[in-house]
Amino acid sequence: MDMTVHVKLFSRFRRHLPESARGEADVELAQGATVAQLLEHLSINGRVQLVSVNGDPEPDRERVLEEGDRVRVFPFVVGG
Repeated sequence: MDMTVHVKLFSRFRRHLPESARGEADVELAQGATVAQLLEHLSINGRVQLVSVNGDPEPDRERVLEEGDRVRVFPFVVGG
């Protein structure tokens, strides 16, 4: 059985979704998928600064996602 989570990617991570998605899309995953599995599914292997689930910071990459969760992924930003 599958579930759908809504994902919003920021900065350079936006390229992991079709350009027409403008950094936001519904993503289908296997029921019981974790944050780590979502990142793997999206081929995000760069340095992640923050993942939030339903508006709350989520440091645990093994958190199990649920149908309808809203996930935001922010990369580390360098510069000065």
